[in-house]
Amino acid sequence: MDKSEARCAVIGAANIDIGGFPTGLAAMGDSNPGRIRVSAGGVGRNIACNLARLGVETHLVTALGGDIFVEAVRADCAAAGVHLDHALTFPAAPSSAYLFIADAAGEMRLAVNDMSICEMLTPEALAPLIDWLNTMDLVVLDANLPPETLVYLGESLHTPLLADAVSAAKVHRLLPLLPRLWALKPNALEAAALTGLPVSDNAAVAAAARRLRDMGLRRAFITLGERGVCRMEDGNVQFIPGAPVRLVNATGAGDAFTAALAWAMLRGLAPHETALAGLAAAATAVESPATVSAELNENAIIERMQTMKDSM
Repeated sequence: MDKSEARCAVIGAANIDIGGFPTGLAAMGDSNPGRIRVSAGGVGRNIACNLARLGVETHLVTALGGDIFVEAVRADCAAAGVHLDHALTFPAAPSSAYLFIADAAGEMRLAVNDMSICEMLTPEALAPLIDWLNTMDLVVLDANLPPETLVYLGESLHTPLLADAVSAAKVHRLLPLLPRLWALKPNALEAAALTGLPVSDNAAVAAAARRLRDMGLRRAFITLGERGVCRMEDGNVQFIPGAPVRLVNATGAGDAFTAALAWAMLRGLAPHETALAGLAAAATAVESPATVSAELNENAIIERMQTMKDSM
């Protein structure tokens, strides 16, 4: 496929992220000196913005509220090159919002999200978009969508589908879609929640990956943080180590990984290189204070992938 002509739709959440970053050790139950950052976020938005930065024509289908935050989301997507022509607006609803606290190392320690507007992305609301969605080269789904909507999309779309598990609490929503997916991107906890198997070490992760194959999934990329990724294809498992990084903010790393999987699939990269692309994008993401790194672009990912290959 000619990447310059590839078109991808991402269906999922667009949030306003409010992040707190203590300057020292976080003290629960107390006020902590630090920094507060407000930015656009949400799994669907993050994936879409990362993918647009990688040069793919990207459309975000999401639910937009009618409050003061909606223009910030629109402006953010426009700046990233993400198309919102097919986003749905619900003027009486509050925007989706995500509040998180990170520790001094940048790791998220506590988060609260109000994503009730995502429940408005019903099969009835999305039905007028099905014919258009079926013209895409790839559709990315995030598990913030209502369960009945995910089932509806799995039955109605004929394009390749890539899904992001989002969280251990929501990954079960994707269970009916597993045989339909081109690939699923869970982290270890999400894979454990979906399979019911522990993920205490690599052997356990491999067992969980093979269980996913038994459940109908052909391809999975189970992210393992600094340990890298477990790639499963048709029951065959491979572990690829992560690259050394300077951790600034881990929020959004998984979304960058998913976007890079989509980019690699649209470029026709081999499975091993697809996993490397995900690792390269995630490494770039965690080195940025922003949820979507300004340093992410196609050349940067290709160069980082080559560096990773040279170090193996």
